Amino acid sequence: MQDSRDTAQVAEYIVAAFEDSKGNLWFGTNGQGVARWDGMSLRYFSIADGLIGDVVMGIAEDRDGNLWFGTHDGASKFDGATFTSFATAEGLRGSGCKVLVDRKGVVWAGTSDGVFKHDGKAFNAFEMPVPVIDTPSYKMVPGKVWDLFEDSKGNLWFGRDGYGACMYNGETFTHFMKKDGLCSNNVASIVEDTQGNIWFGSITSDFPEYIQEGGVSRYDGNTFTQFPEVRGPYRERHLQPLQ
Repeated sequence: MQDSRDTAQVAEYIVAAFEDSKGNLWFGTNGQGVARWDGMSLRYFSIADGLIGDVVMGIAEDRDGNLWFGTHDGASKFDGATFTSFATAEGLRGSGCKVLVDRKGVVWAGTSDGVFKHDGKAFNAFEMPVPVIDTPSYKMVPGKVWDLFEDSKGNLWFGRDGYGACMYNGETFTHFMKKDGLCSNNVASIVEDTQGNIWFGSITSDFPEYIQEGGVSRYDGNTFTQFPEVRGPYRERHLQPLQ
């Protein structure tokens, strides 16, 4: 276990990166907790410091400047001094937690058990409909949330394992599937470019059988364009905004 002493070495496996409002860089690692670079030194925070888990795959900041870390064991809120943990007892179930703070200040979490919404004290399950799929397939767990994203119009997007991408406009849900133009129904990454196009990174299916699919697609609000030269059959593609 990596301790909290300052160090010059970033962990070998970085699975999340985030810049907070103070300009600090945070790096979620695959087993060593989260590291903070303040421009001069690197410090790790782990279970020993109060973090709920040492695999950190989601990082976000709320309106009060608290940092939220999603882990395989739940989520932790860090106020700069102490950690507050949220797990099953606080309504947050599942592993692989990603976190998002929307423009209204609401904290969302996505796990292998779906989507959860924070009410200021605890998390509550946020039920989403399951689309009808002719030939279901998935990467790890059907319905697992790989990614959460808010676009420039305030729509929330959820990348789901086996269920494609789901857009929530605050009232209704709209599903986008492989038949609509996604490279696969396993959507691992979602981002928006400066023109307002939504980009999706999709990954292969492993169950009930291996299907070599995946790649990048772009949605302009009406139609999808696939980019077959950007294939992702074996692992997740982390998209970055285009400038």
